[in-house]
Amino acid sequence: MVTDGSICSLCCGEKRNEEACLSCSFYKAPSTTRKYGDVPSYSTIQMEASYELQDYANTVESTICAFDRQTGHTIKDPDAIRILELLLDKYHFNDETMLFDNELIESGFDLVDNAIEKDLSDVPVETIVKILKVIHFVAKRRTTGRREYLRIIQGYVGERIAPGLRLMQDIGRFS
Repeated sequence: MVTDGSICSLCCGEKRNEEACLSCSFYKAPSTTRKYGDVPSYSTIQMEASYELQDYANTVESTICAFDRQTGHTIKDPDAIRILELLLDKYHFNDETMLFDNELIESGFDLVDNAIEKDLSDVPVETIVKILKVIHFVAKRRTTGRREYLRIIQGYVGERIAPGLRLMQDIGRFS
């Protein structure tokens, strides 16, 4: 109930809508909270047992490595994780319009998405989703917010230089 230009928190929560509340300084548009943990995934055992699935994952991770090189190795693990989340938004949640945090994230997304479309065009979307999810899980698990995940994939996956071709670098260089 509005009195003297004020509204109680219960009423605000019940009556809130963008059209009526846009001018309010306290209004915050509802954000889409995605439950990436609920996205279907392959298990680590399935990934270990299949060179084909590993090859699909290498396409994604090696392109992230190439993007890292293009930025002068300045991106951090949260940037790579955000790119993976946006890819899940596209492939799993079927978002038609992508909202990017900044140009850096948009560039990384575009690079990885193009690699997926080029190298994995014959792979079912369900498989791509499960690959993206397992990579997302590993990236989140291996980071403290710096470059731990990126350092691991630089050393063990390498940088995508062309479809099916990766360049391996010295792991100590990316610490």
